[in-house]
Amino acid sequence: MFSKGQEEAPFQLLVAVILMTFVIIVGMNAMNEAGKQKCFNDTEKAMNDFKLAIEKTSTYKQPSNIKFNQFGCAKDERFLLVRSDEARICNRLCMNSSTSCLILKYSTTEVAEIGDKCINVSYDTQFKYQGDGASSCIQIDGFTGVQIDSVDGIPGGVYQFLYVSSPGINYPVVCSYIKS
Repeated sequence: MFSKGQEEAPFQLLVAVILMTFVIIVGMNAMNEAGKQKCFNDTEKAMNDFKLAIEKTSTYKQPSNIKFNQFGCAKDERFLLVRSDEARICNRLCMNSSTSCLILKYSTTEVAEIGDKCINVSYDTQFKYQGDGASSCIQIDGFTGVQIDSVDGIPGGVYQFLYVSSPGINYPVVCSYIKS
């Protein structure tokens, strides 16, 4: 009545559908991981650019503009500017013998492959903003003062950093602004 080929056809179709489903699932997972890795790479670059902008202003006394994107790669991600007095951490991140340092930190509730960044400026560098009572930070049209060393983290946006000097102050003072 039925030939052997016709009897095996439904079974072969079922096997083919199962294999194709497996291939699609594996492919989707690979694409998701590749997208997440690209997001982490973009975040790492944004952190490096932010770090370099601060270093340029603090060290060379030059104004810096930077667009600091936050890509939302992980849940509850925050970027923090942290002062550390742990020599072990400073030695590892800054690759020098300093016992204190300034760190740009990526914080999230998930596992992330983004490392902390040592900001190579004087530990005594002060970050001020127009509106904090620091008279040395001026008003800039289109920008508002922002506190970048807050425990709430660094918001995303377009930043401008200005070096200010005052008589009698022997440490760098950087005014930070965000585009309003």
